[in-house]
Amino acid sequence: MLDLLRRLWSAVEKPFTAEPPAAVPAATPVQRPLPGAPALQDFVRRESLIDRAERIAGYEFSLFSGLQERLKQRSSKARRAYDAALLTRLSGTDGAPLLGQRLALVQLAVDSLQDPLLSGLPAQNTVLMLDVAQPQADWETLGARAAALVAKGFFIGLHIPSAHAMASPLLARADFIQVDVAGFDGLELREMVARLRTQRSAHRRRPLLLARNLRSHDEFLFSKKCGFDFFQGPFVNNPRSLKTPERGGINRMVVLPILNMVRADESFAAIAGQLRSEPTLSFKLLRYLNSSAMGLQVRVESLSEALALIGREKFYRWMSLLLFDFNNPSYWERSLSERALTRGRTLELLAGQGAIPALHDLLFLTGLFSLLDLALQLPMAELLEQAALPEPVSQALLGQPGALRDALHLVSLGEADTPTDPATWAGALQRCGLDDARFGVAANQALVWASAALGAVE
Repeated sequence: MLDLLRRLWSAVEKPFTAEPPAAVPAATPVQRPLPGAPALQDFVRRESLIDRAERIAGYEFSLFSGLQERLKQRSSKARRAYDAALLTRLSGTDGAPLLGQRLALVQLAVDSLQDPLLSGLPAQNTVLMLDVAQPQADWETLGARAAALVAKGFFIGLHIPSAHAMASPLLARADFIQVDVAGFDGLELREMVARLRTQRSAHRRRPLLLARNLRSHDEFLFSKKCGFDFFQGPFVNNPRSLKTPERGGINRMVVLPILNMVRADESFAAIAGQLRSEPTLSFKLLRYLNSSAMGLQVRVESLSEALALIGREKFYRWMSLLLFDFNNPSYWERSLSERALTRGRTLELLAGQGAIPALHDLLFLTGLFSLLDLALQLPMAELLEQAALPEPVSQALLGQPGALRDALHLVSLGEADTPTDPATWAGALQRCGLDDARFGVAANQALVWASAALGAVE
């Protein structure tokens, strides 16, 4: 179960404070190391990676994928320019892993192994996912370079779009093998997995297998049965082929009136009385306050006493997070929860920068509640009638123009299931007064935070 309460406060040190979070430092403008590199508005997008337990195990980073496909058909110099732009955007983490304990997959052309920009990329938990579809002449040099990068701590992965790529000499060095399932039939996939499981990588263990471009829940189940370890594709954020999500251990519709009572400044005694009608909420609140993370010297037994200790603002945020607490969550529910928290945290980190107002709490709530209609499977307008959210938040969620709506639109673009036109991205950045490098730093920090908050890292 996504026990947000326990995992949030045990995994993240002081994730919510009365003070606004430190602003994301201004990023160094991206320098183009090669002529013909992508323009500034070509943005980094991310795609989640699901493991066999249906948890989010990491993300794959790429630039605008339409541009990527075009560059794959052009000269190797143009593709290296694309890779250099991507590496530049992902650098600058001061040696910290890109995604904490999660995997960060970075797609590169195989000859980009020679790019000196790799020295600025953190090695820990980073997988250099190499496209080996184009024939390469100097495999000996590339193999030596791959070995040197492995020695620095990188993982080497190979992207296999078709059976021809299985002949790559780098296959024996791969820690991860990513298979485009659309390029194979069912029998071929089974045979390939059986063959690959007999190999050993540069780390002397069998390569971990990634099924890519899965479009439906059925494709996910088949790939899982074949023996793949990780799964990617549009199926992750598409609930249509799933069974009806199992209801969680709490009644989410009870949460909204309690949130309204908090915002209406009703007495702690009245709020505690409402909580008593929902024993699961009461249990989770008391467990949180009595956990070692809070460090209280005296055990709390009374709900009214608990509310006085935690305070209205922290209580409101904690209750809001419970709207995304699912029982036995599917990959779709996990992805939904993480997207909501990542949106809220990204906006909170960017508060006060560019044209984004310094409204940390309102921005967090805007991002968090932006996916509530999917979580509760109700129209947003209907939900807002029941949730007394601050007026600027409600207006943004209903699509009314304004700074909060512009900021919400920006954070939603990087997670889009389909590629966003670069002009749309450039316009969204301009309206918010940001550059893509600064936004990328905040988005990555938010991903790491949301991962810890949800307890998705084993």
